[in-house]
Amino acid sequence: MSAEAHAAGAAPVQAKGAEHLQAPEQEQGPILAPAPAGAPRVLVAEGLEAVLPSGAGVGPWSGEILAGEQVLLLGPSGSGKSTLLRVLAGAIPSHQRGRVTGSVRLFEGTAGDPADGMAGGPDDGTAGGAADGFAEGASAIDPVAGGVLATAPVLGHLGQDPVDGVCLPLIADDVALPLESACTSPERIGPRVHEVLSAMGVGELAHRSAATLSGGQLQRASLAAAIAARPRLLLLDEPTAMLDAEGVAAVRSAVDAATDQTGCALLLVEHRLDEWAGEQGLDGLPARTVALDRSGRVLADGPTREVLTAHGPVLREQGCWLPREIEERIGAPEPIGAVSVPLASATPRSEVLLHLRDATLGPPDASGRGEDAVLTGADLEIRAGRLLAVVGRNGAGKSTLLGALSRLDPLRAGTLEGAAAGLVLQRPESQFVADTVEDELAASGASQDVRRAMLERLDLADHASQSPYRLSGGQQRRLSLGAMLLADRPVLLADEPGYGLDRAAHEAVLSLLREAADAGRGVVMTTHDLRSLEVADEVVVIADGRLVGPLAPAALLADDALLRRAGLRVADRPGSAHADDPAPRTALDPPALPRAPLARRDPTVLLGLLTALSIVCITLTDPAPLLVLYALLAAGTMLGLRLGPLALARAQAPFVLFAAGVFMVNVLSRPGHEPWPDLPVRVTSEGIVLGAALALRALVIGLGAVAVVRASDPGRTMTSLRTHARLPARIALALLAGQRLLEDLPRRWATITRAHRLRRPPSADGTPARLGPRAMARCAFALLVDAIRSSTRIAFALESRGLGTGERTQWRTASLRRADGALVVGVVLAVAAVLVLAG
Repeated sequence: MSAEAHAAGAAPVQAKGAEHLQAPEQEQGPILAPAPAGAPRVLVAEGLEAVLPSGAGVGPWSGEILAGEQVLLLGPSGSGKSTLLRVLAGAIPSHQRGRVTGSVRLFEGTAGDPADGMAGGPDDGTAGGAADGFAEGASAIDPVAGGVLATAPVLGHLGQDPVDGVCLPLIADDVALPLESACTSPERIGPRVHEVLSAMGVGELAHRSAATLSGGQLQRASLAAAIAARPRLLLLDEPTAMLDAEGVAAVRSAVDAATDQTGCALLLVEHRLDEWAGEQGLDGLPARTVALDRSGRVLADGPTREVLTAHGPVLREQGCWLPREIEERIGAPEPIGAVSVPLASATPRSEVLLHLRDATLGPPDASGRGEDAVLTGADLEIRAGRLLAVVGRNGAGKSTLLGALSRLDPLRAGTLEGAAAGLVLQRPESQFVADTVEDELAASGASQDVRRAMLERLDLADHASQSPYRLSGGQQRRLSLGAMLLADRPVLLADEPGYGLDRAAHEAVLSLLREAADAGRGVVMTTHDLRSLEVADEVVVIADGRLVGPLAPAALLADDALLRRAGLRVADRPGSAHADDPAPRTALDPPALPRAPLARRDPTVLLGLLTALSIVCITLTDPAPLLVLYALLAAGTMLGLRLGPLALARAQAPFVLFAAGVFMVNVLSRPGHEPWPDLPVRVTSEGIVLGAALALRALVIGLGAVAVVRASDPGRTMTSLRTHARLPARIALALLAGQRLLEDLPRRWATITRAHRLRRPPSADGTPARLGPRAMARCAFALLVDAIRSSTRIAFALESRGLGTGERTQWRTASLRRADGALVVGVVLAVAAVLVLAG
């Protein structure tokens, strides 16, 4: 279709709000012209418009996306890009409230078995081309009426938050989930999972727990799950936001393979256009662009070069990032403006505020061993009036360095001397301590005039009475930074302050950091974005576990070798495996079996034995056989799980306390013969016997439960129950998703409590304050809110992978072994012998 035809459907710029509720019919663009032969339609929309309860919205948009076509969705923050993607994915109104008008249709095809590979087609060896995969006669799906489950067979979706994009505890199982939903033959699922994870550069993470991965690793794993089942349409919402140069290159290569070789269409939301395009410049971007204005209306829809050339000035003015080539044509933007907020500081410029000497740094939850260190021999001076940028590849230790400089995390070795530092974390909402935006600034102790000036500077004056949790991501980041600035710490640390921001929000954040430095503070920011270096006075590179620099930003940009070491340009070497896994296993390898004999037994068998043993114990009222059963079970548990007596005692502590309470209640309350009438309390023989029996019953059942839990992990248990007990997949996988959330709660709790400590006045030596009961209660509430939000996003991700009540295959199955039968026979004989001897 021509650019003129696209432009004919564009709507004029309007203010967002009530105008979405009654959009004039003539403002809705026409349906696109018929698709050329050989390029069937994947999506067709007519007058599609979505309005959220807040009044924000997107559309109307009329258009189509063809098989194999790549489309860039461009617009400033708040223009509705993510909203449009969620409408197409079926999440609005099924998962998120909103009113959708107009129509949209997705077309199912017959692209063959998803496990045939990225470049593969049907079993005859031909490529799964667009014409085969998206036949015009295919059935149509209405995402609005059908919801997420209806769209799951057709599209893959990657949301903005990678933490909640991985649903299951193990990465390989998560990537296999959409393949099971597509009824892919089990023998083909393993190779496909290995293929897509390897294409993302994270093949060694197949058997890693999601709770142990970084945001960048989770982002790549989520994208692998999105493309695993070879969707007809791929919806990507900022897929490179947390990635270094090598990660961006891997993601771009995998997406190109999915679109070029399988006929998959792509709708992409991306701020980092130059990084996505690579050395090809504009030609490396999707050939078509749909541009939205600030109100969510369609500004243009046509060839990317034409759209950006014609509308680049307007898009940049409204806050969009543009490719370097377009920027050069338009001319240099206005310089970052001065901050009107008084950021008082009496510190002389260039004075050393914080000095790190010969330090060894590691993760805060590490054991303290030297091999866990990520940085060694670190020397760094933070000076007043200077803005220092810290760069390095994903996992290099940038956040670890800031944790040490803020004194949240102790040094493994070395010294840190100097002033207190404030730290703004990557997830700003974890640092909120008040119920409204204005109260959030007031919590920093600033006067009302200063708070009002800061609200204006942050462009949040209209949101002063709003909950900070209801702000957009960019607004939350600005608020978090503004609150820390008002805390008036001599040193300000910001962890990836430009993450996920459009141009306007990015410049606002950098402006605040620059002006804080100009006011005499020492400012440190981590970044993987070369554009952020323009406001820095100097830069430090983290490469190979060492600090390089400080350097002038221009010197770093001229040093290609150092840029590659820092992960800011693609290096000619493969990514390294996890340090604790020198010979990484892949999805093609079977799950590793534990070494303990009992832990190798089938979980369904263990659960069956525990159930049978519990029934036997309930029928016994004589303490003697229960005591023998407990002794045998304790010996078997220690031998089978290789546990020592002390470890077994600690594991049973809750059951011991319960059993003691049961014993005392029965001893003191049961009527009967009193063998010791002179005691100050009445004790009966019947109470002793029955109390001992009930207490031993609790101990036996409790010890059996401990043995089963220690011997079985949730993944193996659910696989076994699905295989042998026919537990529905929807229940089993939902329980695993809950386990995934539970595993992540300690990390979330640590993040929230660390963030809240930073909001309180520090101690005399600069160490962040400890939290009192009220602050801990506030953290608990924040954790509850965070968990509820995460659970809704994980539920959406599960449905987007096709987890419903329909037919599906099962990748991993559990088989019974002779040793399982021997265990059953042995336990049955032992219990029978005890009962016979006791009878």
